[in-house]
Amino acid sequence: MKRRLIPILLVLLLLLSSAGSVSGHRLHIHHQIGAIDIKAYYGGGTPCQDANVTIYDDQGNLYLVGATDEAGEFSFPPKIGLDEYTVVVESTHMVGHRGETTINMSSSSGGASGSSGEEMPLYLRIVAGLGYLLARGGAAAAYSGWKMKKKYEGG
Repeated sequence: MKRRLIPILLVLLLLLSSAGSVSGHRLHIHHQIGAIDIKAYYGGGTPCQDANVTIYDDQGNLYLVGATDEAGEFSFPPKIGLDEYTVVVESTHMVGHRGETTINMSSSSGGASGSSGEEMPLYLRIVAGLGYLLARGGAAAAYSGWKMKKKYEGG
């Protein structure tokens, strides 16, 4: 029993140490500057309809409250003298989906998109998934080989 426990613990430790940040309730926010336009959407690109939008100024004070439209969009006029806004979007249809981004009017990144958490590009997610599957297959083959070797050597 002790000989089985050590490989199982090692595999469990390997799996737990390789886990990255996971966001089961990811919500993306895209903004443009002018009249500040915000677009909120889920991971698959579906618009976040009728979501509660709360906007705070750079001091953390409440500036504006509203809701996204059917396309997941919300627009608000910037207040003169304010350089930074924190936008919080909470979905009303899918509980637990929440996104937050900071819009900096003085930065040069204009209409950059922000999201809660960092998302890898699609090709990197595919490569990471294939690497994960290959690693699991390799671990299974190594375990199977170890078990066969033990069977033929030790009886």
